[in-house]
Amino acid sequence: MDELTPIHGNDPKPVDESKGLDCLPVDLIVEILTKLPPKILCRCRCVSKSWYSLLTHDVEFMSRHVELSKRRPLLLVRRYLSDGISGSEKIAVELTSIDMQGDITDKFQKVIDGPVHTFLSCGPLSILCCMDTLYLCNPGIRQVVRVPRRSNSRLYNVGFGYLPVSKEYKIVHMFYHSDAGNGKMGCEIFSFRQDGGVKAGAWRTVGDCPFIAWTDEQPVCVNGIIYWALSSGWKNRSILSFDMENEEFGSISYPIHESKDYSFLEYVGLMEALCVVGFSASSMDIWVLKNNRGFKTWAMEYSIDLFPFCPKFLVPSYDQSEEILVHMEQRDLFCYNLKSRKARRVEYYRAMKNYNKPCLYYASMVSVLGHGSGS
Repeated sequence: MDELTPIHGNDPKPVDESKGLDCLPVDLIVEILTKLPPKILCRCRCVSKSWYSLLTHDVEFMSRHVELSKRRPLLLVRRYLSDGISGSEKIAVELTSIDMQGDITDKFQKVIDGPVHTFLSCGPLSILCCMDTLYLCNPGIRQVVRVPRRSNSRLYNVGFGYLPVSKEYKIVHMFYHSDAGNGKMGCEIFSFRQDGGVKAGAWRTVGDCPFIAWTDEQPVCVNGIIYWALSSGWKNRSILSFDMENEEFGSISYPIHESKDYSFLEYVGLMEALCVVGFSASSMDIWVLKNNRGFKTWAMEYSIDLFPFCPKFLVPSYDQSEEILVHMEQRDLFCYNLKSRKARRVEYYRAMKNYNKPCLYYASMVSVLGHGSGS
């Protein structure tokens, strides 16, 4: 018996083939579609008006698809296809998505206004920040949109985060005043809602940052708070915080452990908490920021033996991730799951060749052009 044939009593009734997929229960169709990657769903929008509406306007479907995609995070890497395009300063960049087995899932190209110096992700969206131009990208549906600029200051320090309370993305840009000697930096924010896209967003100035946040380390967003490193030295090191809901700055000291001599420290978002990872010899310590009755304290909760591998850097992850990703000198990716306390290797360099430092994202149908926009 055909499993798609509806049953009425004891007598099977042939399916009306002229209705095609519309003869299937809606719940079943939705369940199937939520498991498909965005590049396939983009094609599915052409099936019918009802499918187009589902895949571009249905908030419940979008949310369901996003939650399932979080279980299958992807690495996004970039490489330049040329040193520049003839007669201009523009360059062609190739964006490649790689799964946690090391296989390429998608690849596309985009011409942008120069080399990327800040490459960040927040959930399904990523930022490509050049010196004077900022791009917002959803690699899952191959959308790259230029963010309008208001100030003339160079884009040195840029953070990116999502505020679930208001369903709002915020790009935070800190810049030097003309009187930079005052020990502060100006701050402006570009805000846009998930259903409105970049075109409905706008820049506005907020209060000065009371610190000089100059660092080569990428910021991370955890539970609506963006964090930057405040200095490049190991002594008196601290982390700058920006609460996106209250739009207030603060600072947090790094964890101190006198018996450990770390070769380098990096911060990352893991399991909805800010973590600092310290590397010493062939081990990796993970410090978790705890909120104890209003006081924030550090607790070292994991110490992991990496021998015989030599760590090079952490791959920034979104704050709900359960895995910490460490790029090794041996060109492998070391993945350690904090819940299961199990490790595995991903030979992702077999798919990469000459790429820059990756970031982690999950695929979705969220359009950076706004609600219901096509790819």
